[in-house]
Amino acid sequence: MRELTGDPILVDLLMINYRHAKLPERERRLLDFVVKLTHTSYACSEDDVDALRRDGWSDEDIMDIVEVTAMFAFQNRLANAFGWTPNTEAHSHAR
Repeated sequence: MRELTGDPILVDLLMINYRHAKLPERERRLLDFVVKLTHTSYACSEDDVDALRRDGWSDEDIMDIVEVTAMFAFQNRLANAFGWTPNTEAHSHAR
């Protein structure tokens, strides 16, 4: 994201606590949904999807959002279970 945005401070804020980053409300609500999906997926419903639609996200966007969130959760659980850590290059990339 540092390369994509060219804004390393924004990226650090997003990693630490996105609620402190200056984001459009639409993107903040998207991230609120991602957090809900990550921590309490059982509580997600069609109402959440409808809220994203009202913010202008297409069904294709929403599918991408859910798939990326799910893949990160999956990979993080694998890494945690096996004690995997990023290689040295990952820590210095785009810094």
